[in-house]
Amino acid sequence: MLSVVGLAVSLTFVRFSAPDLALTQLSVEVASMILMILALFFLPQRPPLLVSGRRILRDLILAASLGVVVAMLNYALLTRETLTIADYFLRESLPGGGGTNVVNVILVDFRGFDTLGEITVLTLAGLATFKLLNRMRLFMPSGNLEGIRWSRHRHPMILAVVAQILLPLALLVSVYIFLRGHNQPGGGFIAGLITSVALILQYMARGHDWTRQRLPVSYPVVAVCGLAIAVATGLGSWLFGYPFLTSAFGHFHIPLIGEIELASAMLFDLGVYLAVVGATLMILINLGRVTTVHRPTLEER
Repeated sequence: MLSVVGLAVSLTFVRFSAPDLALTQLSVEVASMILMILALFFLPQRPPLLVSGRRILRDLILAASLGVVVAMLNYALLTRETLTIADYFLRESLPGGGGTNVVNVILVDFRGFDTLGEITVLTLAGLATFKLLNRMRLFMPSGNLEGIRWSRHRHPMILAVVAQILLPLALLVSVYIFLRGHNQPGGGFIAGLITSVALILQYMARGHDWTRQRLPVSYPVVAVCGLAIAVATGLGSWLFGYPFLTSAFGHFHIPLIGEIELASAMLFDLGVYLAVVGATLMILINLGRVTTVHRPTLEER
């Protein structure tokens, strides 16, 4: 049901000519579903028994009432005549920010300080999750409630092979989405989520130990480096006497290639990319490896 709602929201963004928001919604939806699948594992296998139908009736009334209230609020906001600043951003996106993708220019230039705060919160959330779950181990029963033992083949071969094939393709798509983000739908946030999903798929297909041996990357360092790059980009404008996070751009001619555009906002977007990848993988990987079938002995404790 959640996937259907997320897809409906993405199609709504497409209907209103917002491809950036549609791509972001789809990427967040995939990452959120992986997070929920991991979290559902810790819920009781046997749901609580309902003693009467009053509880169901109460939940239905509350859900319907809340849905009506939210729908009325959305209708009131969407039909109200208000002054908009969209024309300003549409007019100043190219001359002021050097990009034709208005959404990305707003995120990394006009409202870059807001984006910096968001990736700071995301990085802190990832570090907090890493600190809480890094050494935590919860014992996982060897079977279900009916006494059926779990399969010893923890990683299906088909999933492992497909995930290994998709990894380079997903990384190429991520780089493409990142590089085109200033003038076309894309950017560091979407590219970071695509990379995160591609990498977390390797952990799901092959397991933590196998993937960790072949990809010895410290994701807390990745997230912190991304945040540091974003902050350094803002501090760099001070050296030239401009306000914090003021971006600069210019056009350069390269032989055999032609004229290209370079913008300092690309460094800020790189910081966003690294912060999203590091924080997302810190949360998902540590949540996925918190269980074990091995009961620690007294000496191991």
